[in-house]
Amino acid sequence: MTVHPLRLAVLTRNLEPGRFGTAVTEWFAREADRHDEFKPDLIDLSTLPLTDLPARIAEADAIVIVTAEYNHAYPGDLKTAIDAVRRPWFAKPVAFVVYGGRSRGLRAAEQLRLVFGELHAVPIRDTLAFHESDFTEPGLPSSAEPLDPTTPAAAQALLT
Repeated sequence: MTVHPLRLAVLTRNLEPGRFGTAVTEWFAREADRHDEFKPDLIDLSTLPLTDLPARIAEADAIVIVTAEYNHAYPGDLKTAIDAVRRPWFAKPVAFVVYGGRSRGLRAAEQLRLVFGELHAVPIRDTLAFHESDFTEPGLPSSAEPLDPTTPAAAQALLT
């Protein structure tokens, strides 16, 4: 019997070079790719037509949302994208990798858990949360790595 890797949609708002969110997203995708069980699929909402998003989510076995926190919440364009999908979210595990200022994006993750619960998805309790100071060369290279040596282990725990 051939076992195929799980399709892990890594959904982010923008993969523009030089942005902190890009560094976080690409680091997480590298961590997921280290697992033979996963095949990461980066979904950049800034370039993907919204009409194509439901099919990409339907193809995924699990989803990781990577997002910033702005004004104690997640961004409005992410809400628009989430609402455009609806049914493909049902029964899918959804995890969160967040970043922001002092709160490290945790308030955005808490709000997203409520939204995905309503969408009959399965929000994962564990969350990875970052501040720019948590990475080498904050926000610049996509090859940036977290400074805390326990962070890769936390990512592995989120993935298992």
